[in-house]
Amino acid sequence: MVLSQKPPTSRPLRADARRNREAIVAAADDLFRVDGMSLQMDEVAQRAGLGVGTVYRHFPTKEALTVELVQCRVESTINRAEQTMRDCDPAGALRRFIRDMAAVMGEDIGLRESFQMQVLADNQLDECVYYRQDLHERKLAMVKRAQEAGVVRGDLALEDFDALMCGMGQAIVAGGNPTLIADVLLEGMRVPLEPVAGAEADTVAGVAAVAGCPGE
Repeated sequence: MVLSQKPPTSRPLRADARRNREAIVAAADDLFRVDGMSLQMDEVAQRAGLGVGTVYRHFPTKEALTVELVQCRVESTINRAEQTMRDCDPAGALRRFIRDMAAVMGEDIGLRESFQMQVLADNQLDECVYYRQDLHERKLAMVKRAQEAGVVRGDLALEDFDALMCGMGQAIVAGGNPTLIADVLLEGMRVPLEPVAGAEADTVAGVAAVAGCPGE
């Protein structure tokens, strides 16, 4: 799939600066998954084995760092959605995507909170706009493919799908069972349900790859 825009490029970092940045993002990613927006920059520095001044040189504010983490999560979700569409039939792709997202939202506080800060992300980094548009394209393709195959109700618009996914996240935040909520959503969309087995079980076992930053 080709998008009409390309992600902005930035000046390449020196090797040592790149290693420091990767260490910061990896440390922050672990904390963000557990603490969400309440992560502290000094704790990030300690976990990365760097001075807090180094952290602030790469990320002047905590918001800038969390935007980077949001971008990582969206990019990982895009990659997973693309793989899902290659590996699965239309119904299986939606089952896998929705069950993946439910499982990750059940474990990753940062991911849940990132839905609430998406506007902040879009305003701070052009890259976030690009990746959000890319994810939009993937979801649109997945829903249309399923509708053409007759495995999703035809009146489901992408805006409805997005709203349902947000509602799923809120239900999980409120203490709902992620697996149950995902299957209720799938039934409401009229996606044929199957037990989580085979390829889909492998996917659920690897949900950390959806939430985490790739290549850290």
